[in-house]
Amino acid sequence: MRPVPKKICLDCRNFSLQTVATGVCKVVKGLPAYPVKATEDSCARWLDCGQQYYIRIGWIKARLAQEQDAQITTGTGIIT
Repeated sequence: MRPVPKKICLDCRNFSLQTVATGVCKVVKGLPAYPVKATEDSCARWLDCGQQYYIRIGWIKARLAQEQDAQITTGTGIIT
């Protein structure tokens, strides 16, 4: 059973991730430019996204791991 979700953008059906810390809110469809929100922001139009939350968390973890691997210099194993 899934715990009670936090009412934050990362757990909202209208949120679409762009980077590990931000995304866009698509609550109003068809805008030329959607408003940028942080993952921890919230609003009154929040809708539970269910399983999508765990997919987003996995994507964020994968991106952070990629960024960490990119910082390791080849051959020396030293993080720069």
